[in-house]
Amino acid sequence: MKSVGLFFGTFDPIHKGHEAIADFFLKNFFDEVWFVVTPMNPDKIEKGTSDENIRLEMIQGFCELNTKFKCCDIEFGLPKPNYTADTLDEIKKEFKGFEFSIIMGEDNLFTLHNWKNYLNILNHKIYVYPRLLNHLKKADLINHPNVILSDAPMMNISSSLIREKIRHNEDYESLISENIKNFVISREIYS
Repeated sequence: MKSVGLFFGTFDPIHKGHEAIADFFLKNFFDEVWFVVTPMNPDKIEKGTSDENIRLEMIQGFCELNTKFKCCDIEFGLPKPNYTADTLDEIKKEFKGFEFSIIMGEDNLFTLHNWKNYLNILNHKIYVYPRLLNHLKKADLINHPNVILSDAPMMNISSSLIREKIRHNEDYESLISENIKNFVISREIYS
């Protein structure tokens, strides 16, 4: 059975931190990493995100560069906002013959108990990568038997930082790959 790490996100834009994390988990744990593009994250409704179809196109182009990365658009056919538990149910129905696990930042463990049907999410293995924000305290769920801590690289990069740099005409090119930079410039997403 093929093992797949599900990497959920709005990826607005996808950056070298995402890429390093996906590379790490691919090398150490999974046969494939699927980037599950979230059209509408319930935690980002007020902040807003870029057009979902443009973000999907960006991730599709990114995944074309690595045959072990897949772009998953399953949430585009689900009710909005998108909830991880609902997506997991749908993925398991649609894709047989895969063993699915979740790739998640440690910061999400602090709020996971507030997520819709979080106990169903905890029925899956959750591979956790460290976040710089959490070096002083640990989440309660860190000791759950399905939570697996990793020593993935800690990246001090965020999509919001990149968007701000683009809006303020600051250098951001070292934070994203060349093909994503070209995509962002050609589509004028954050200008």
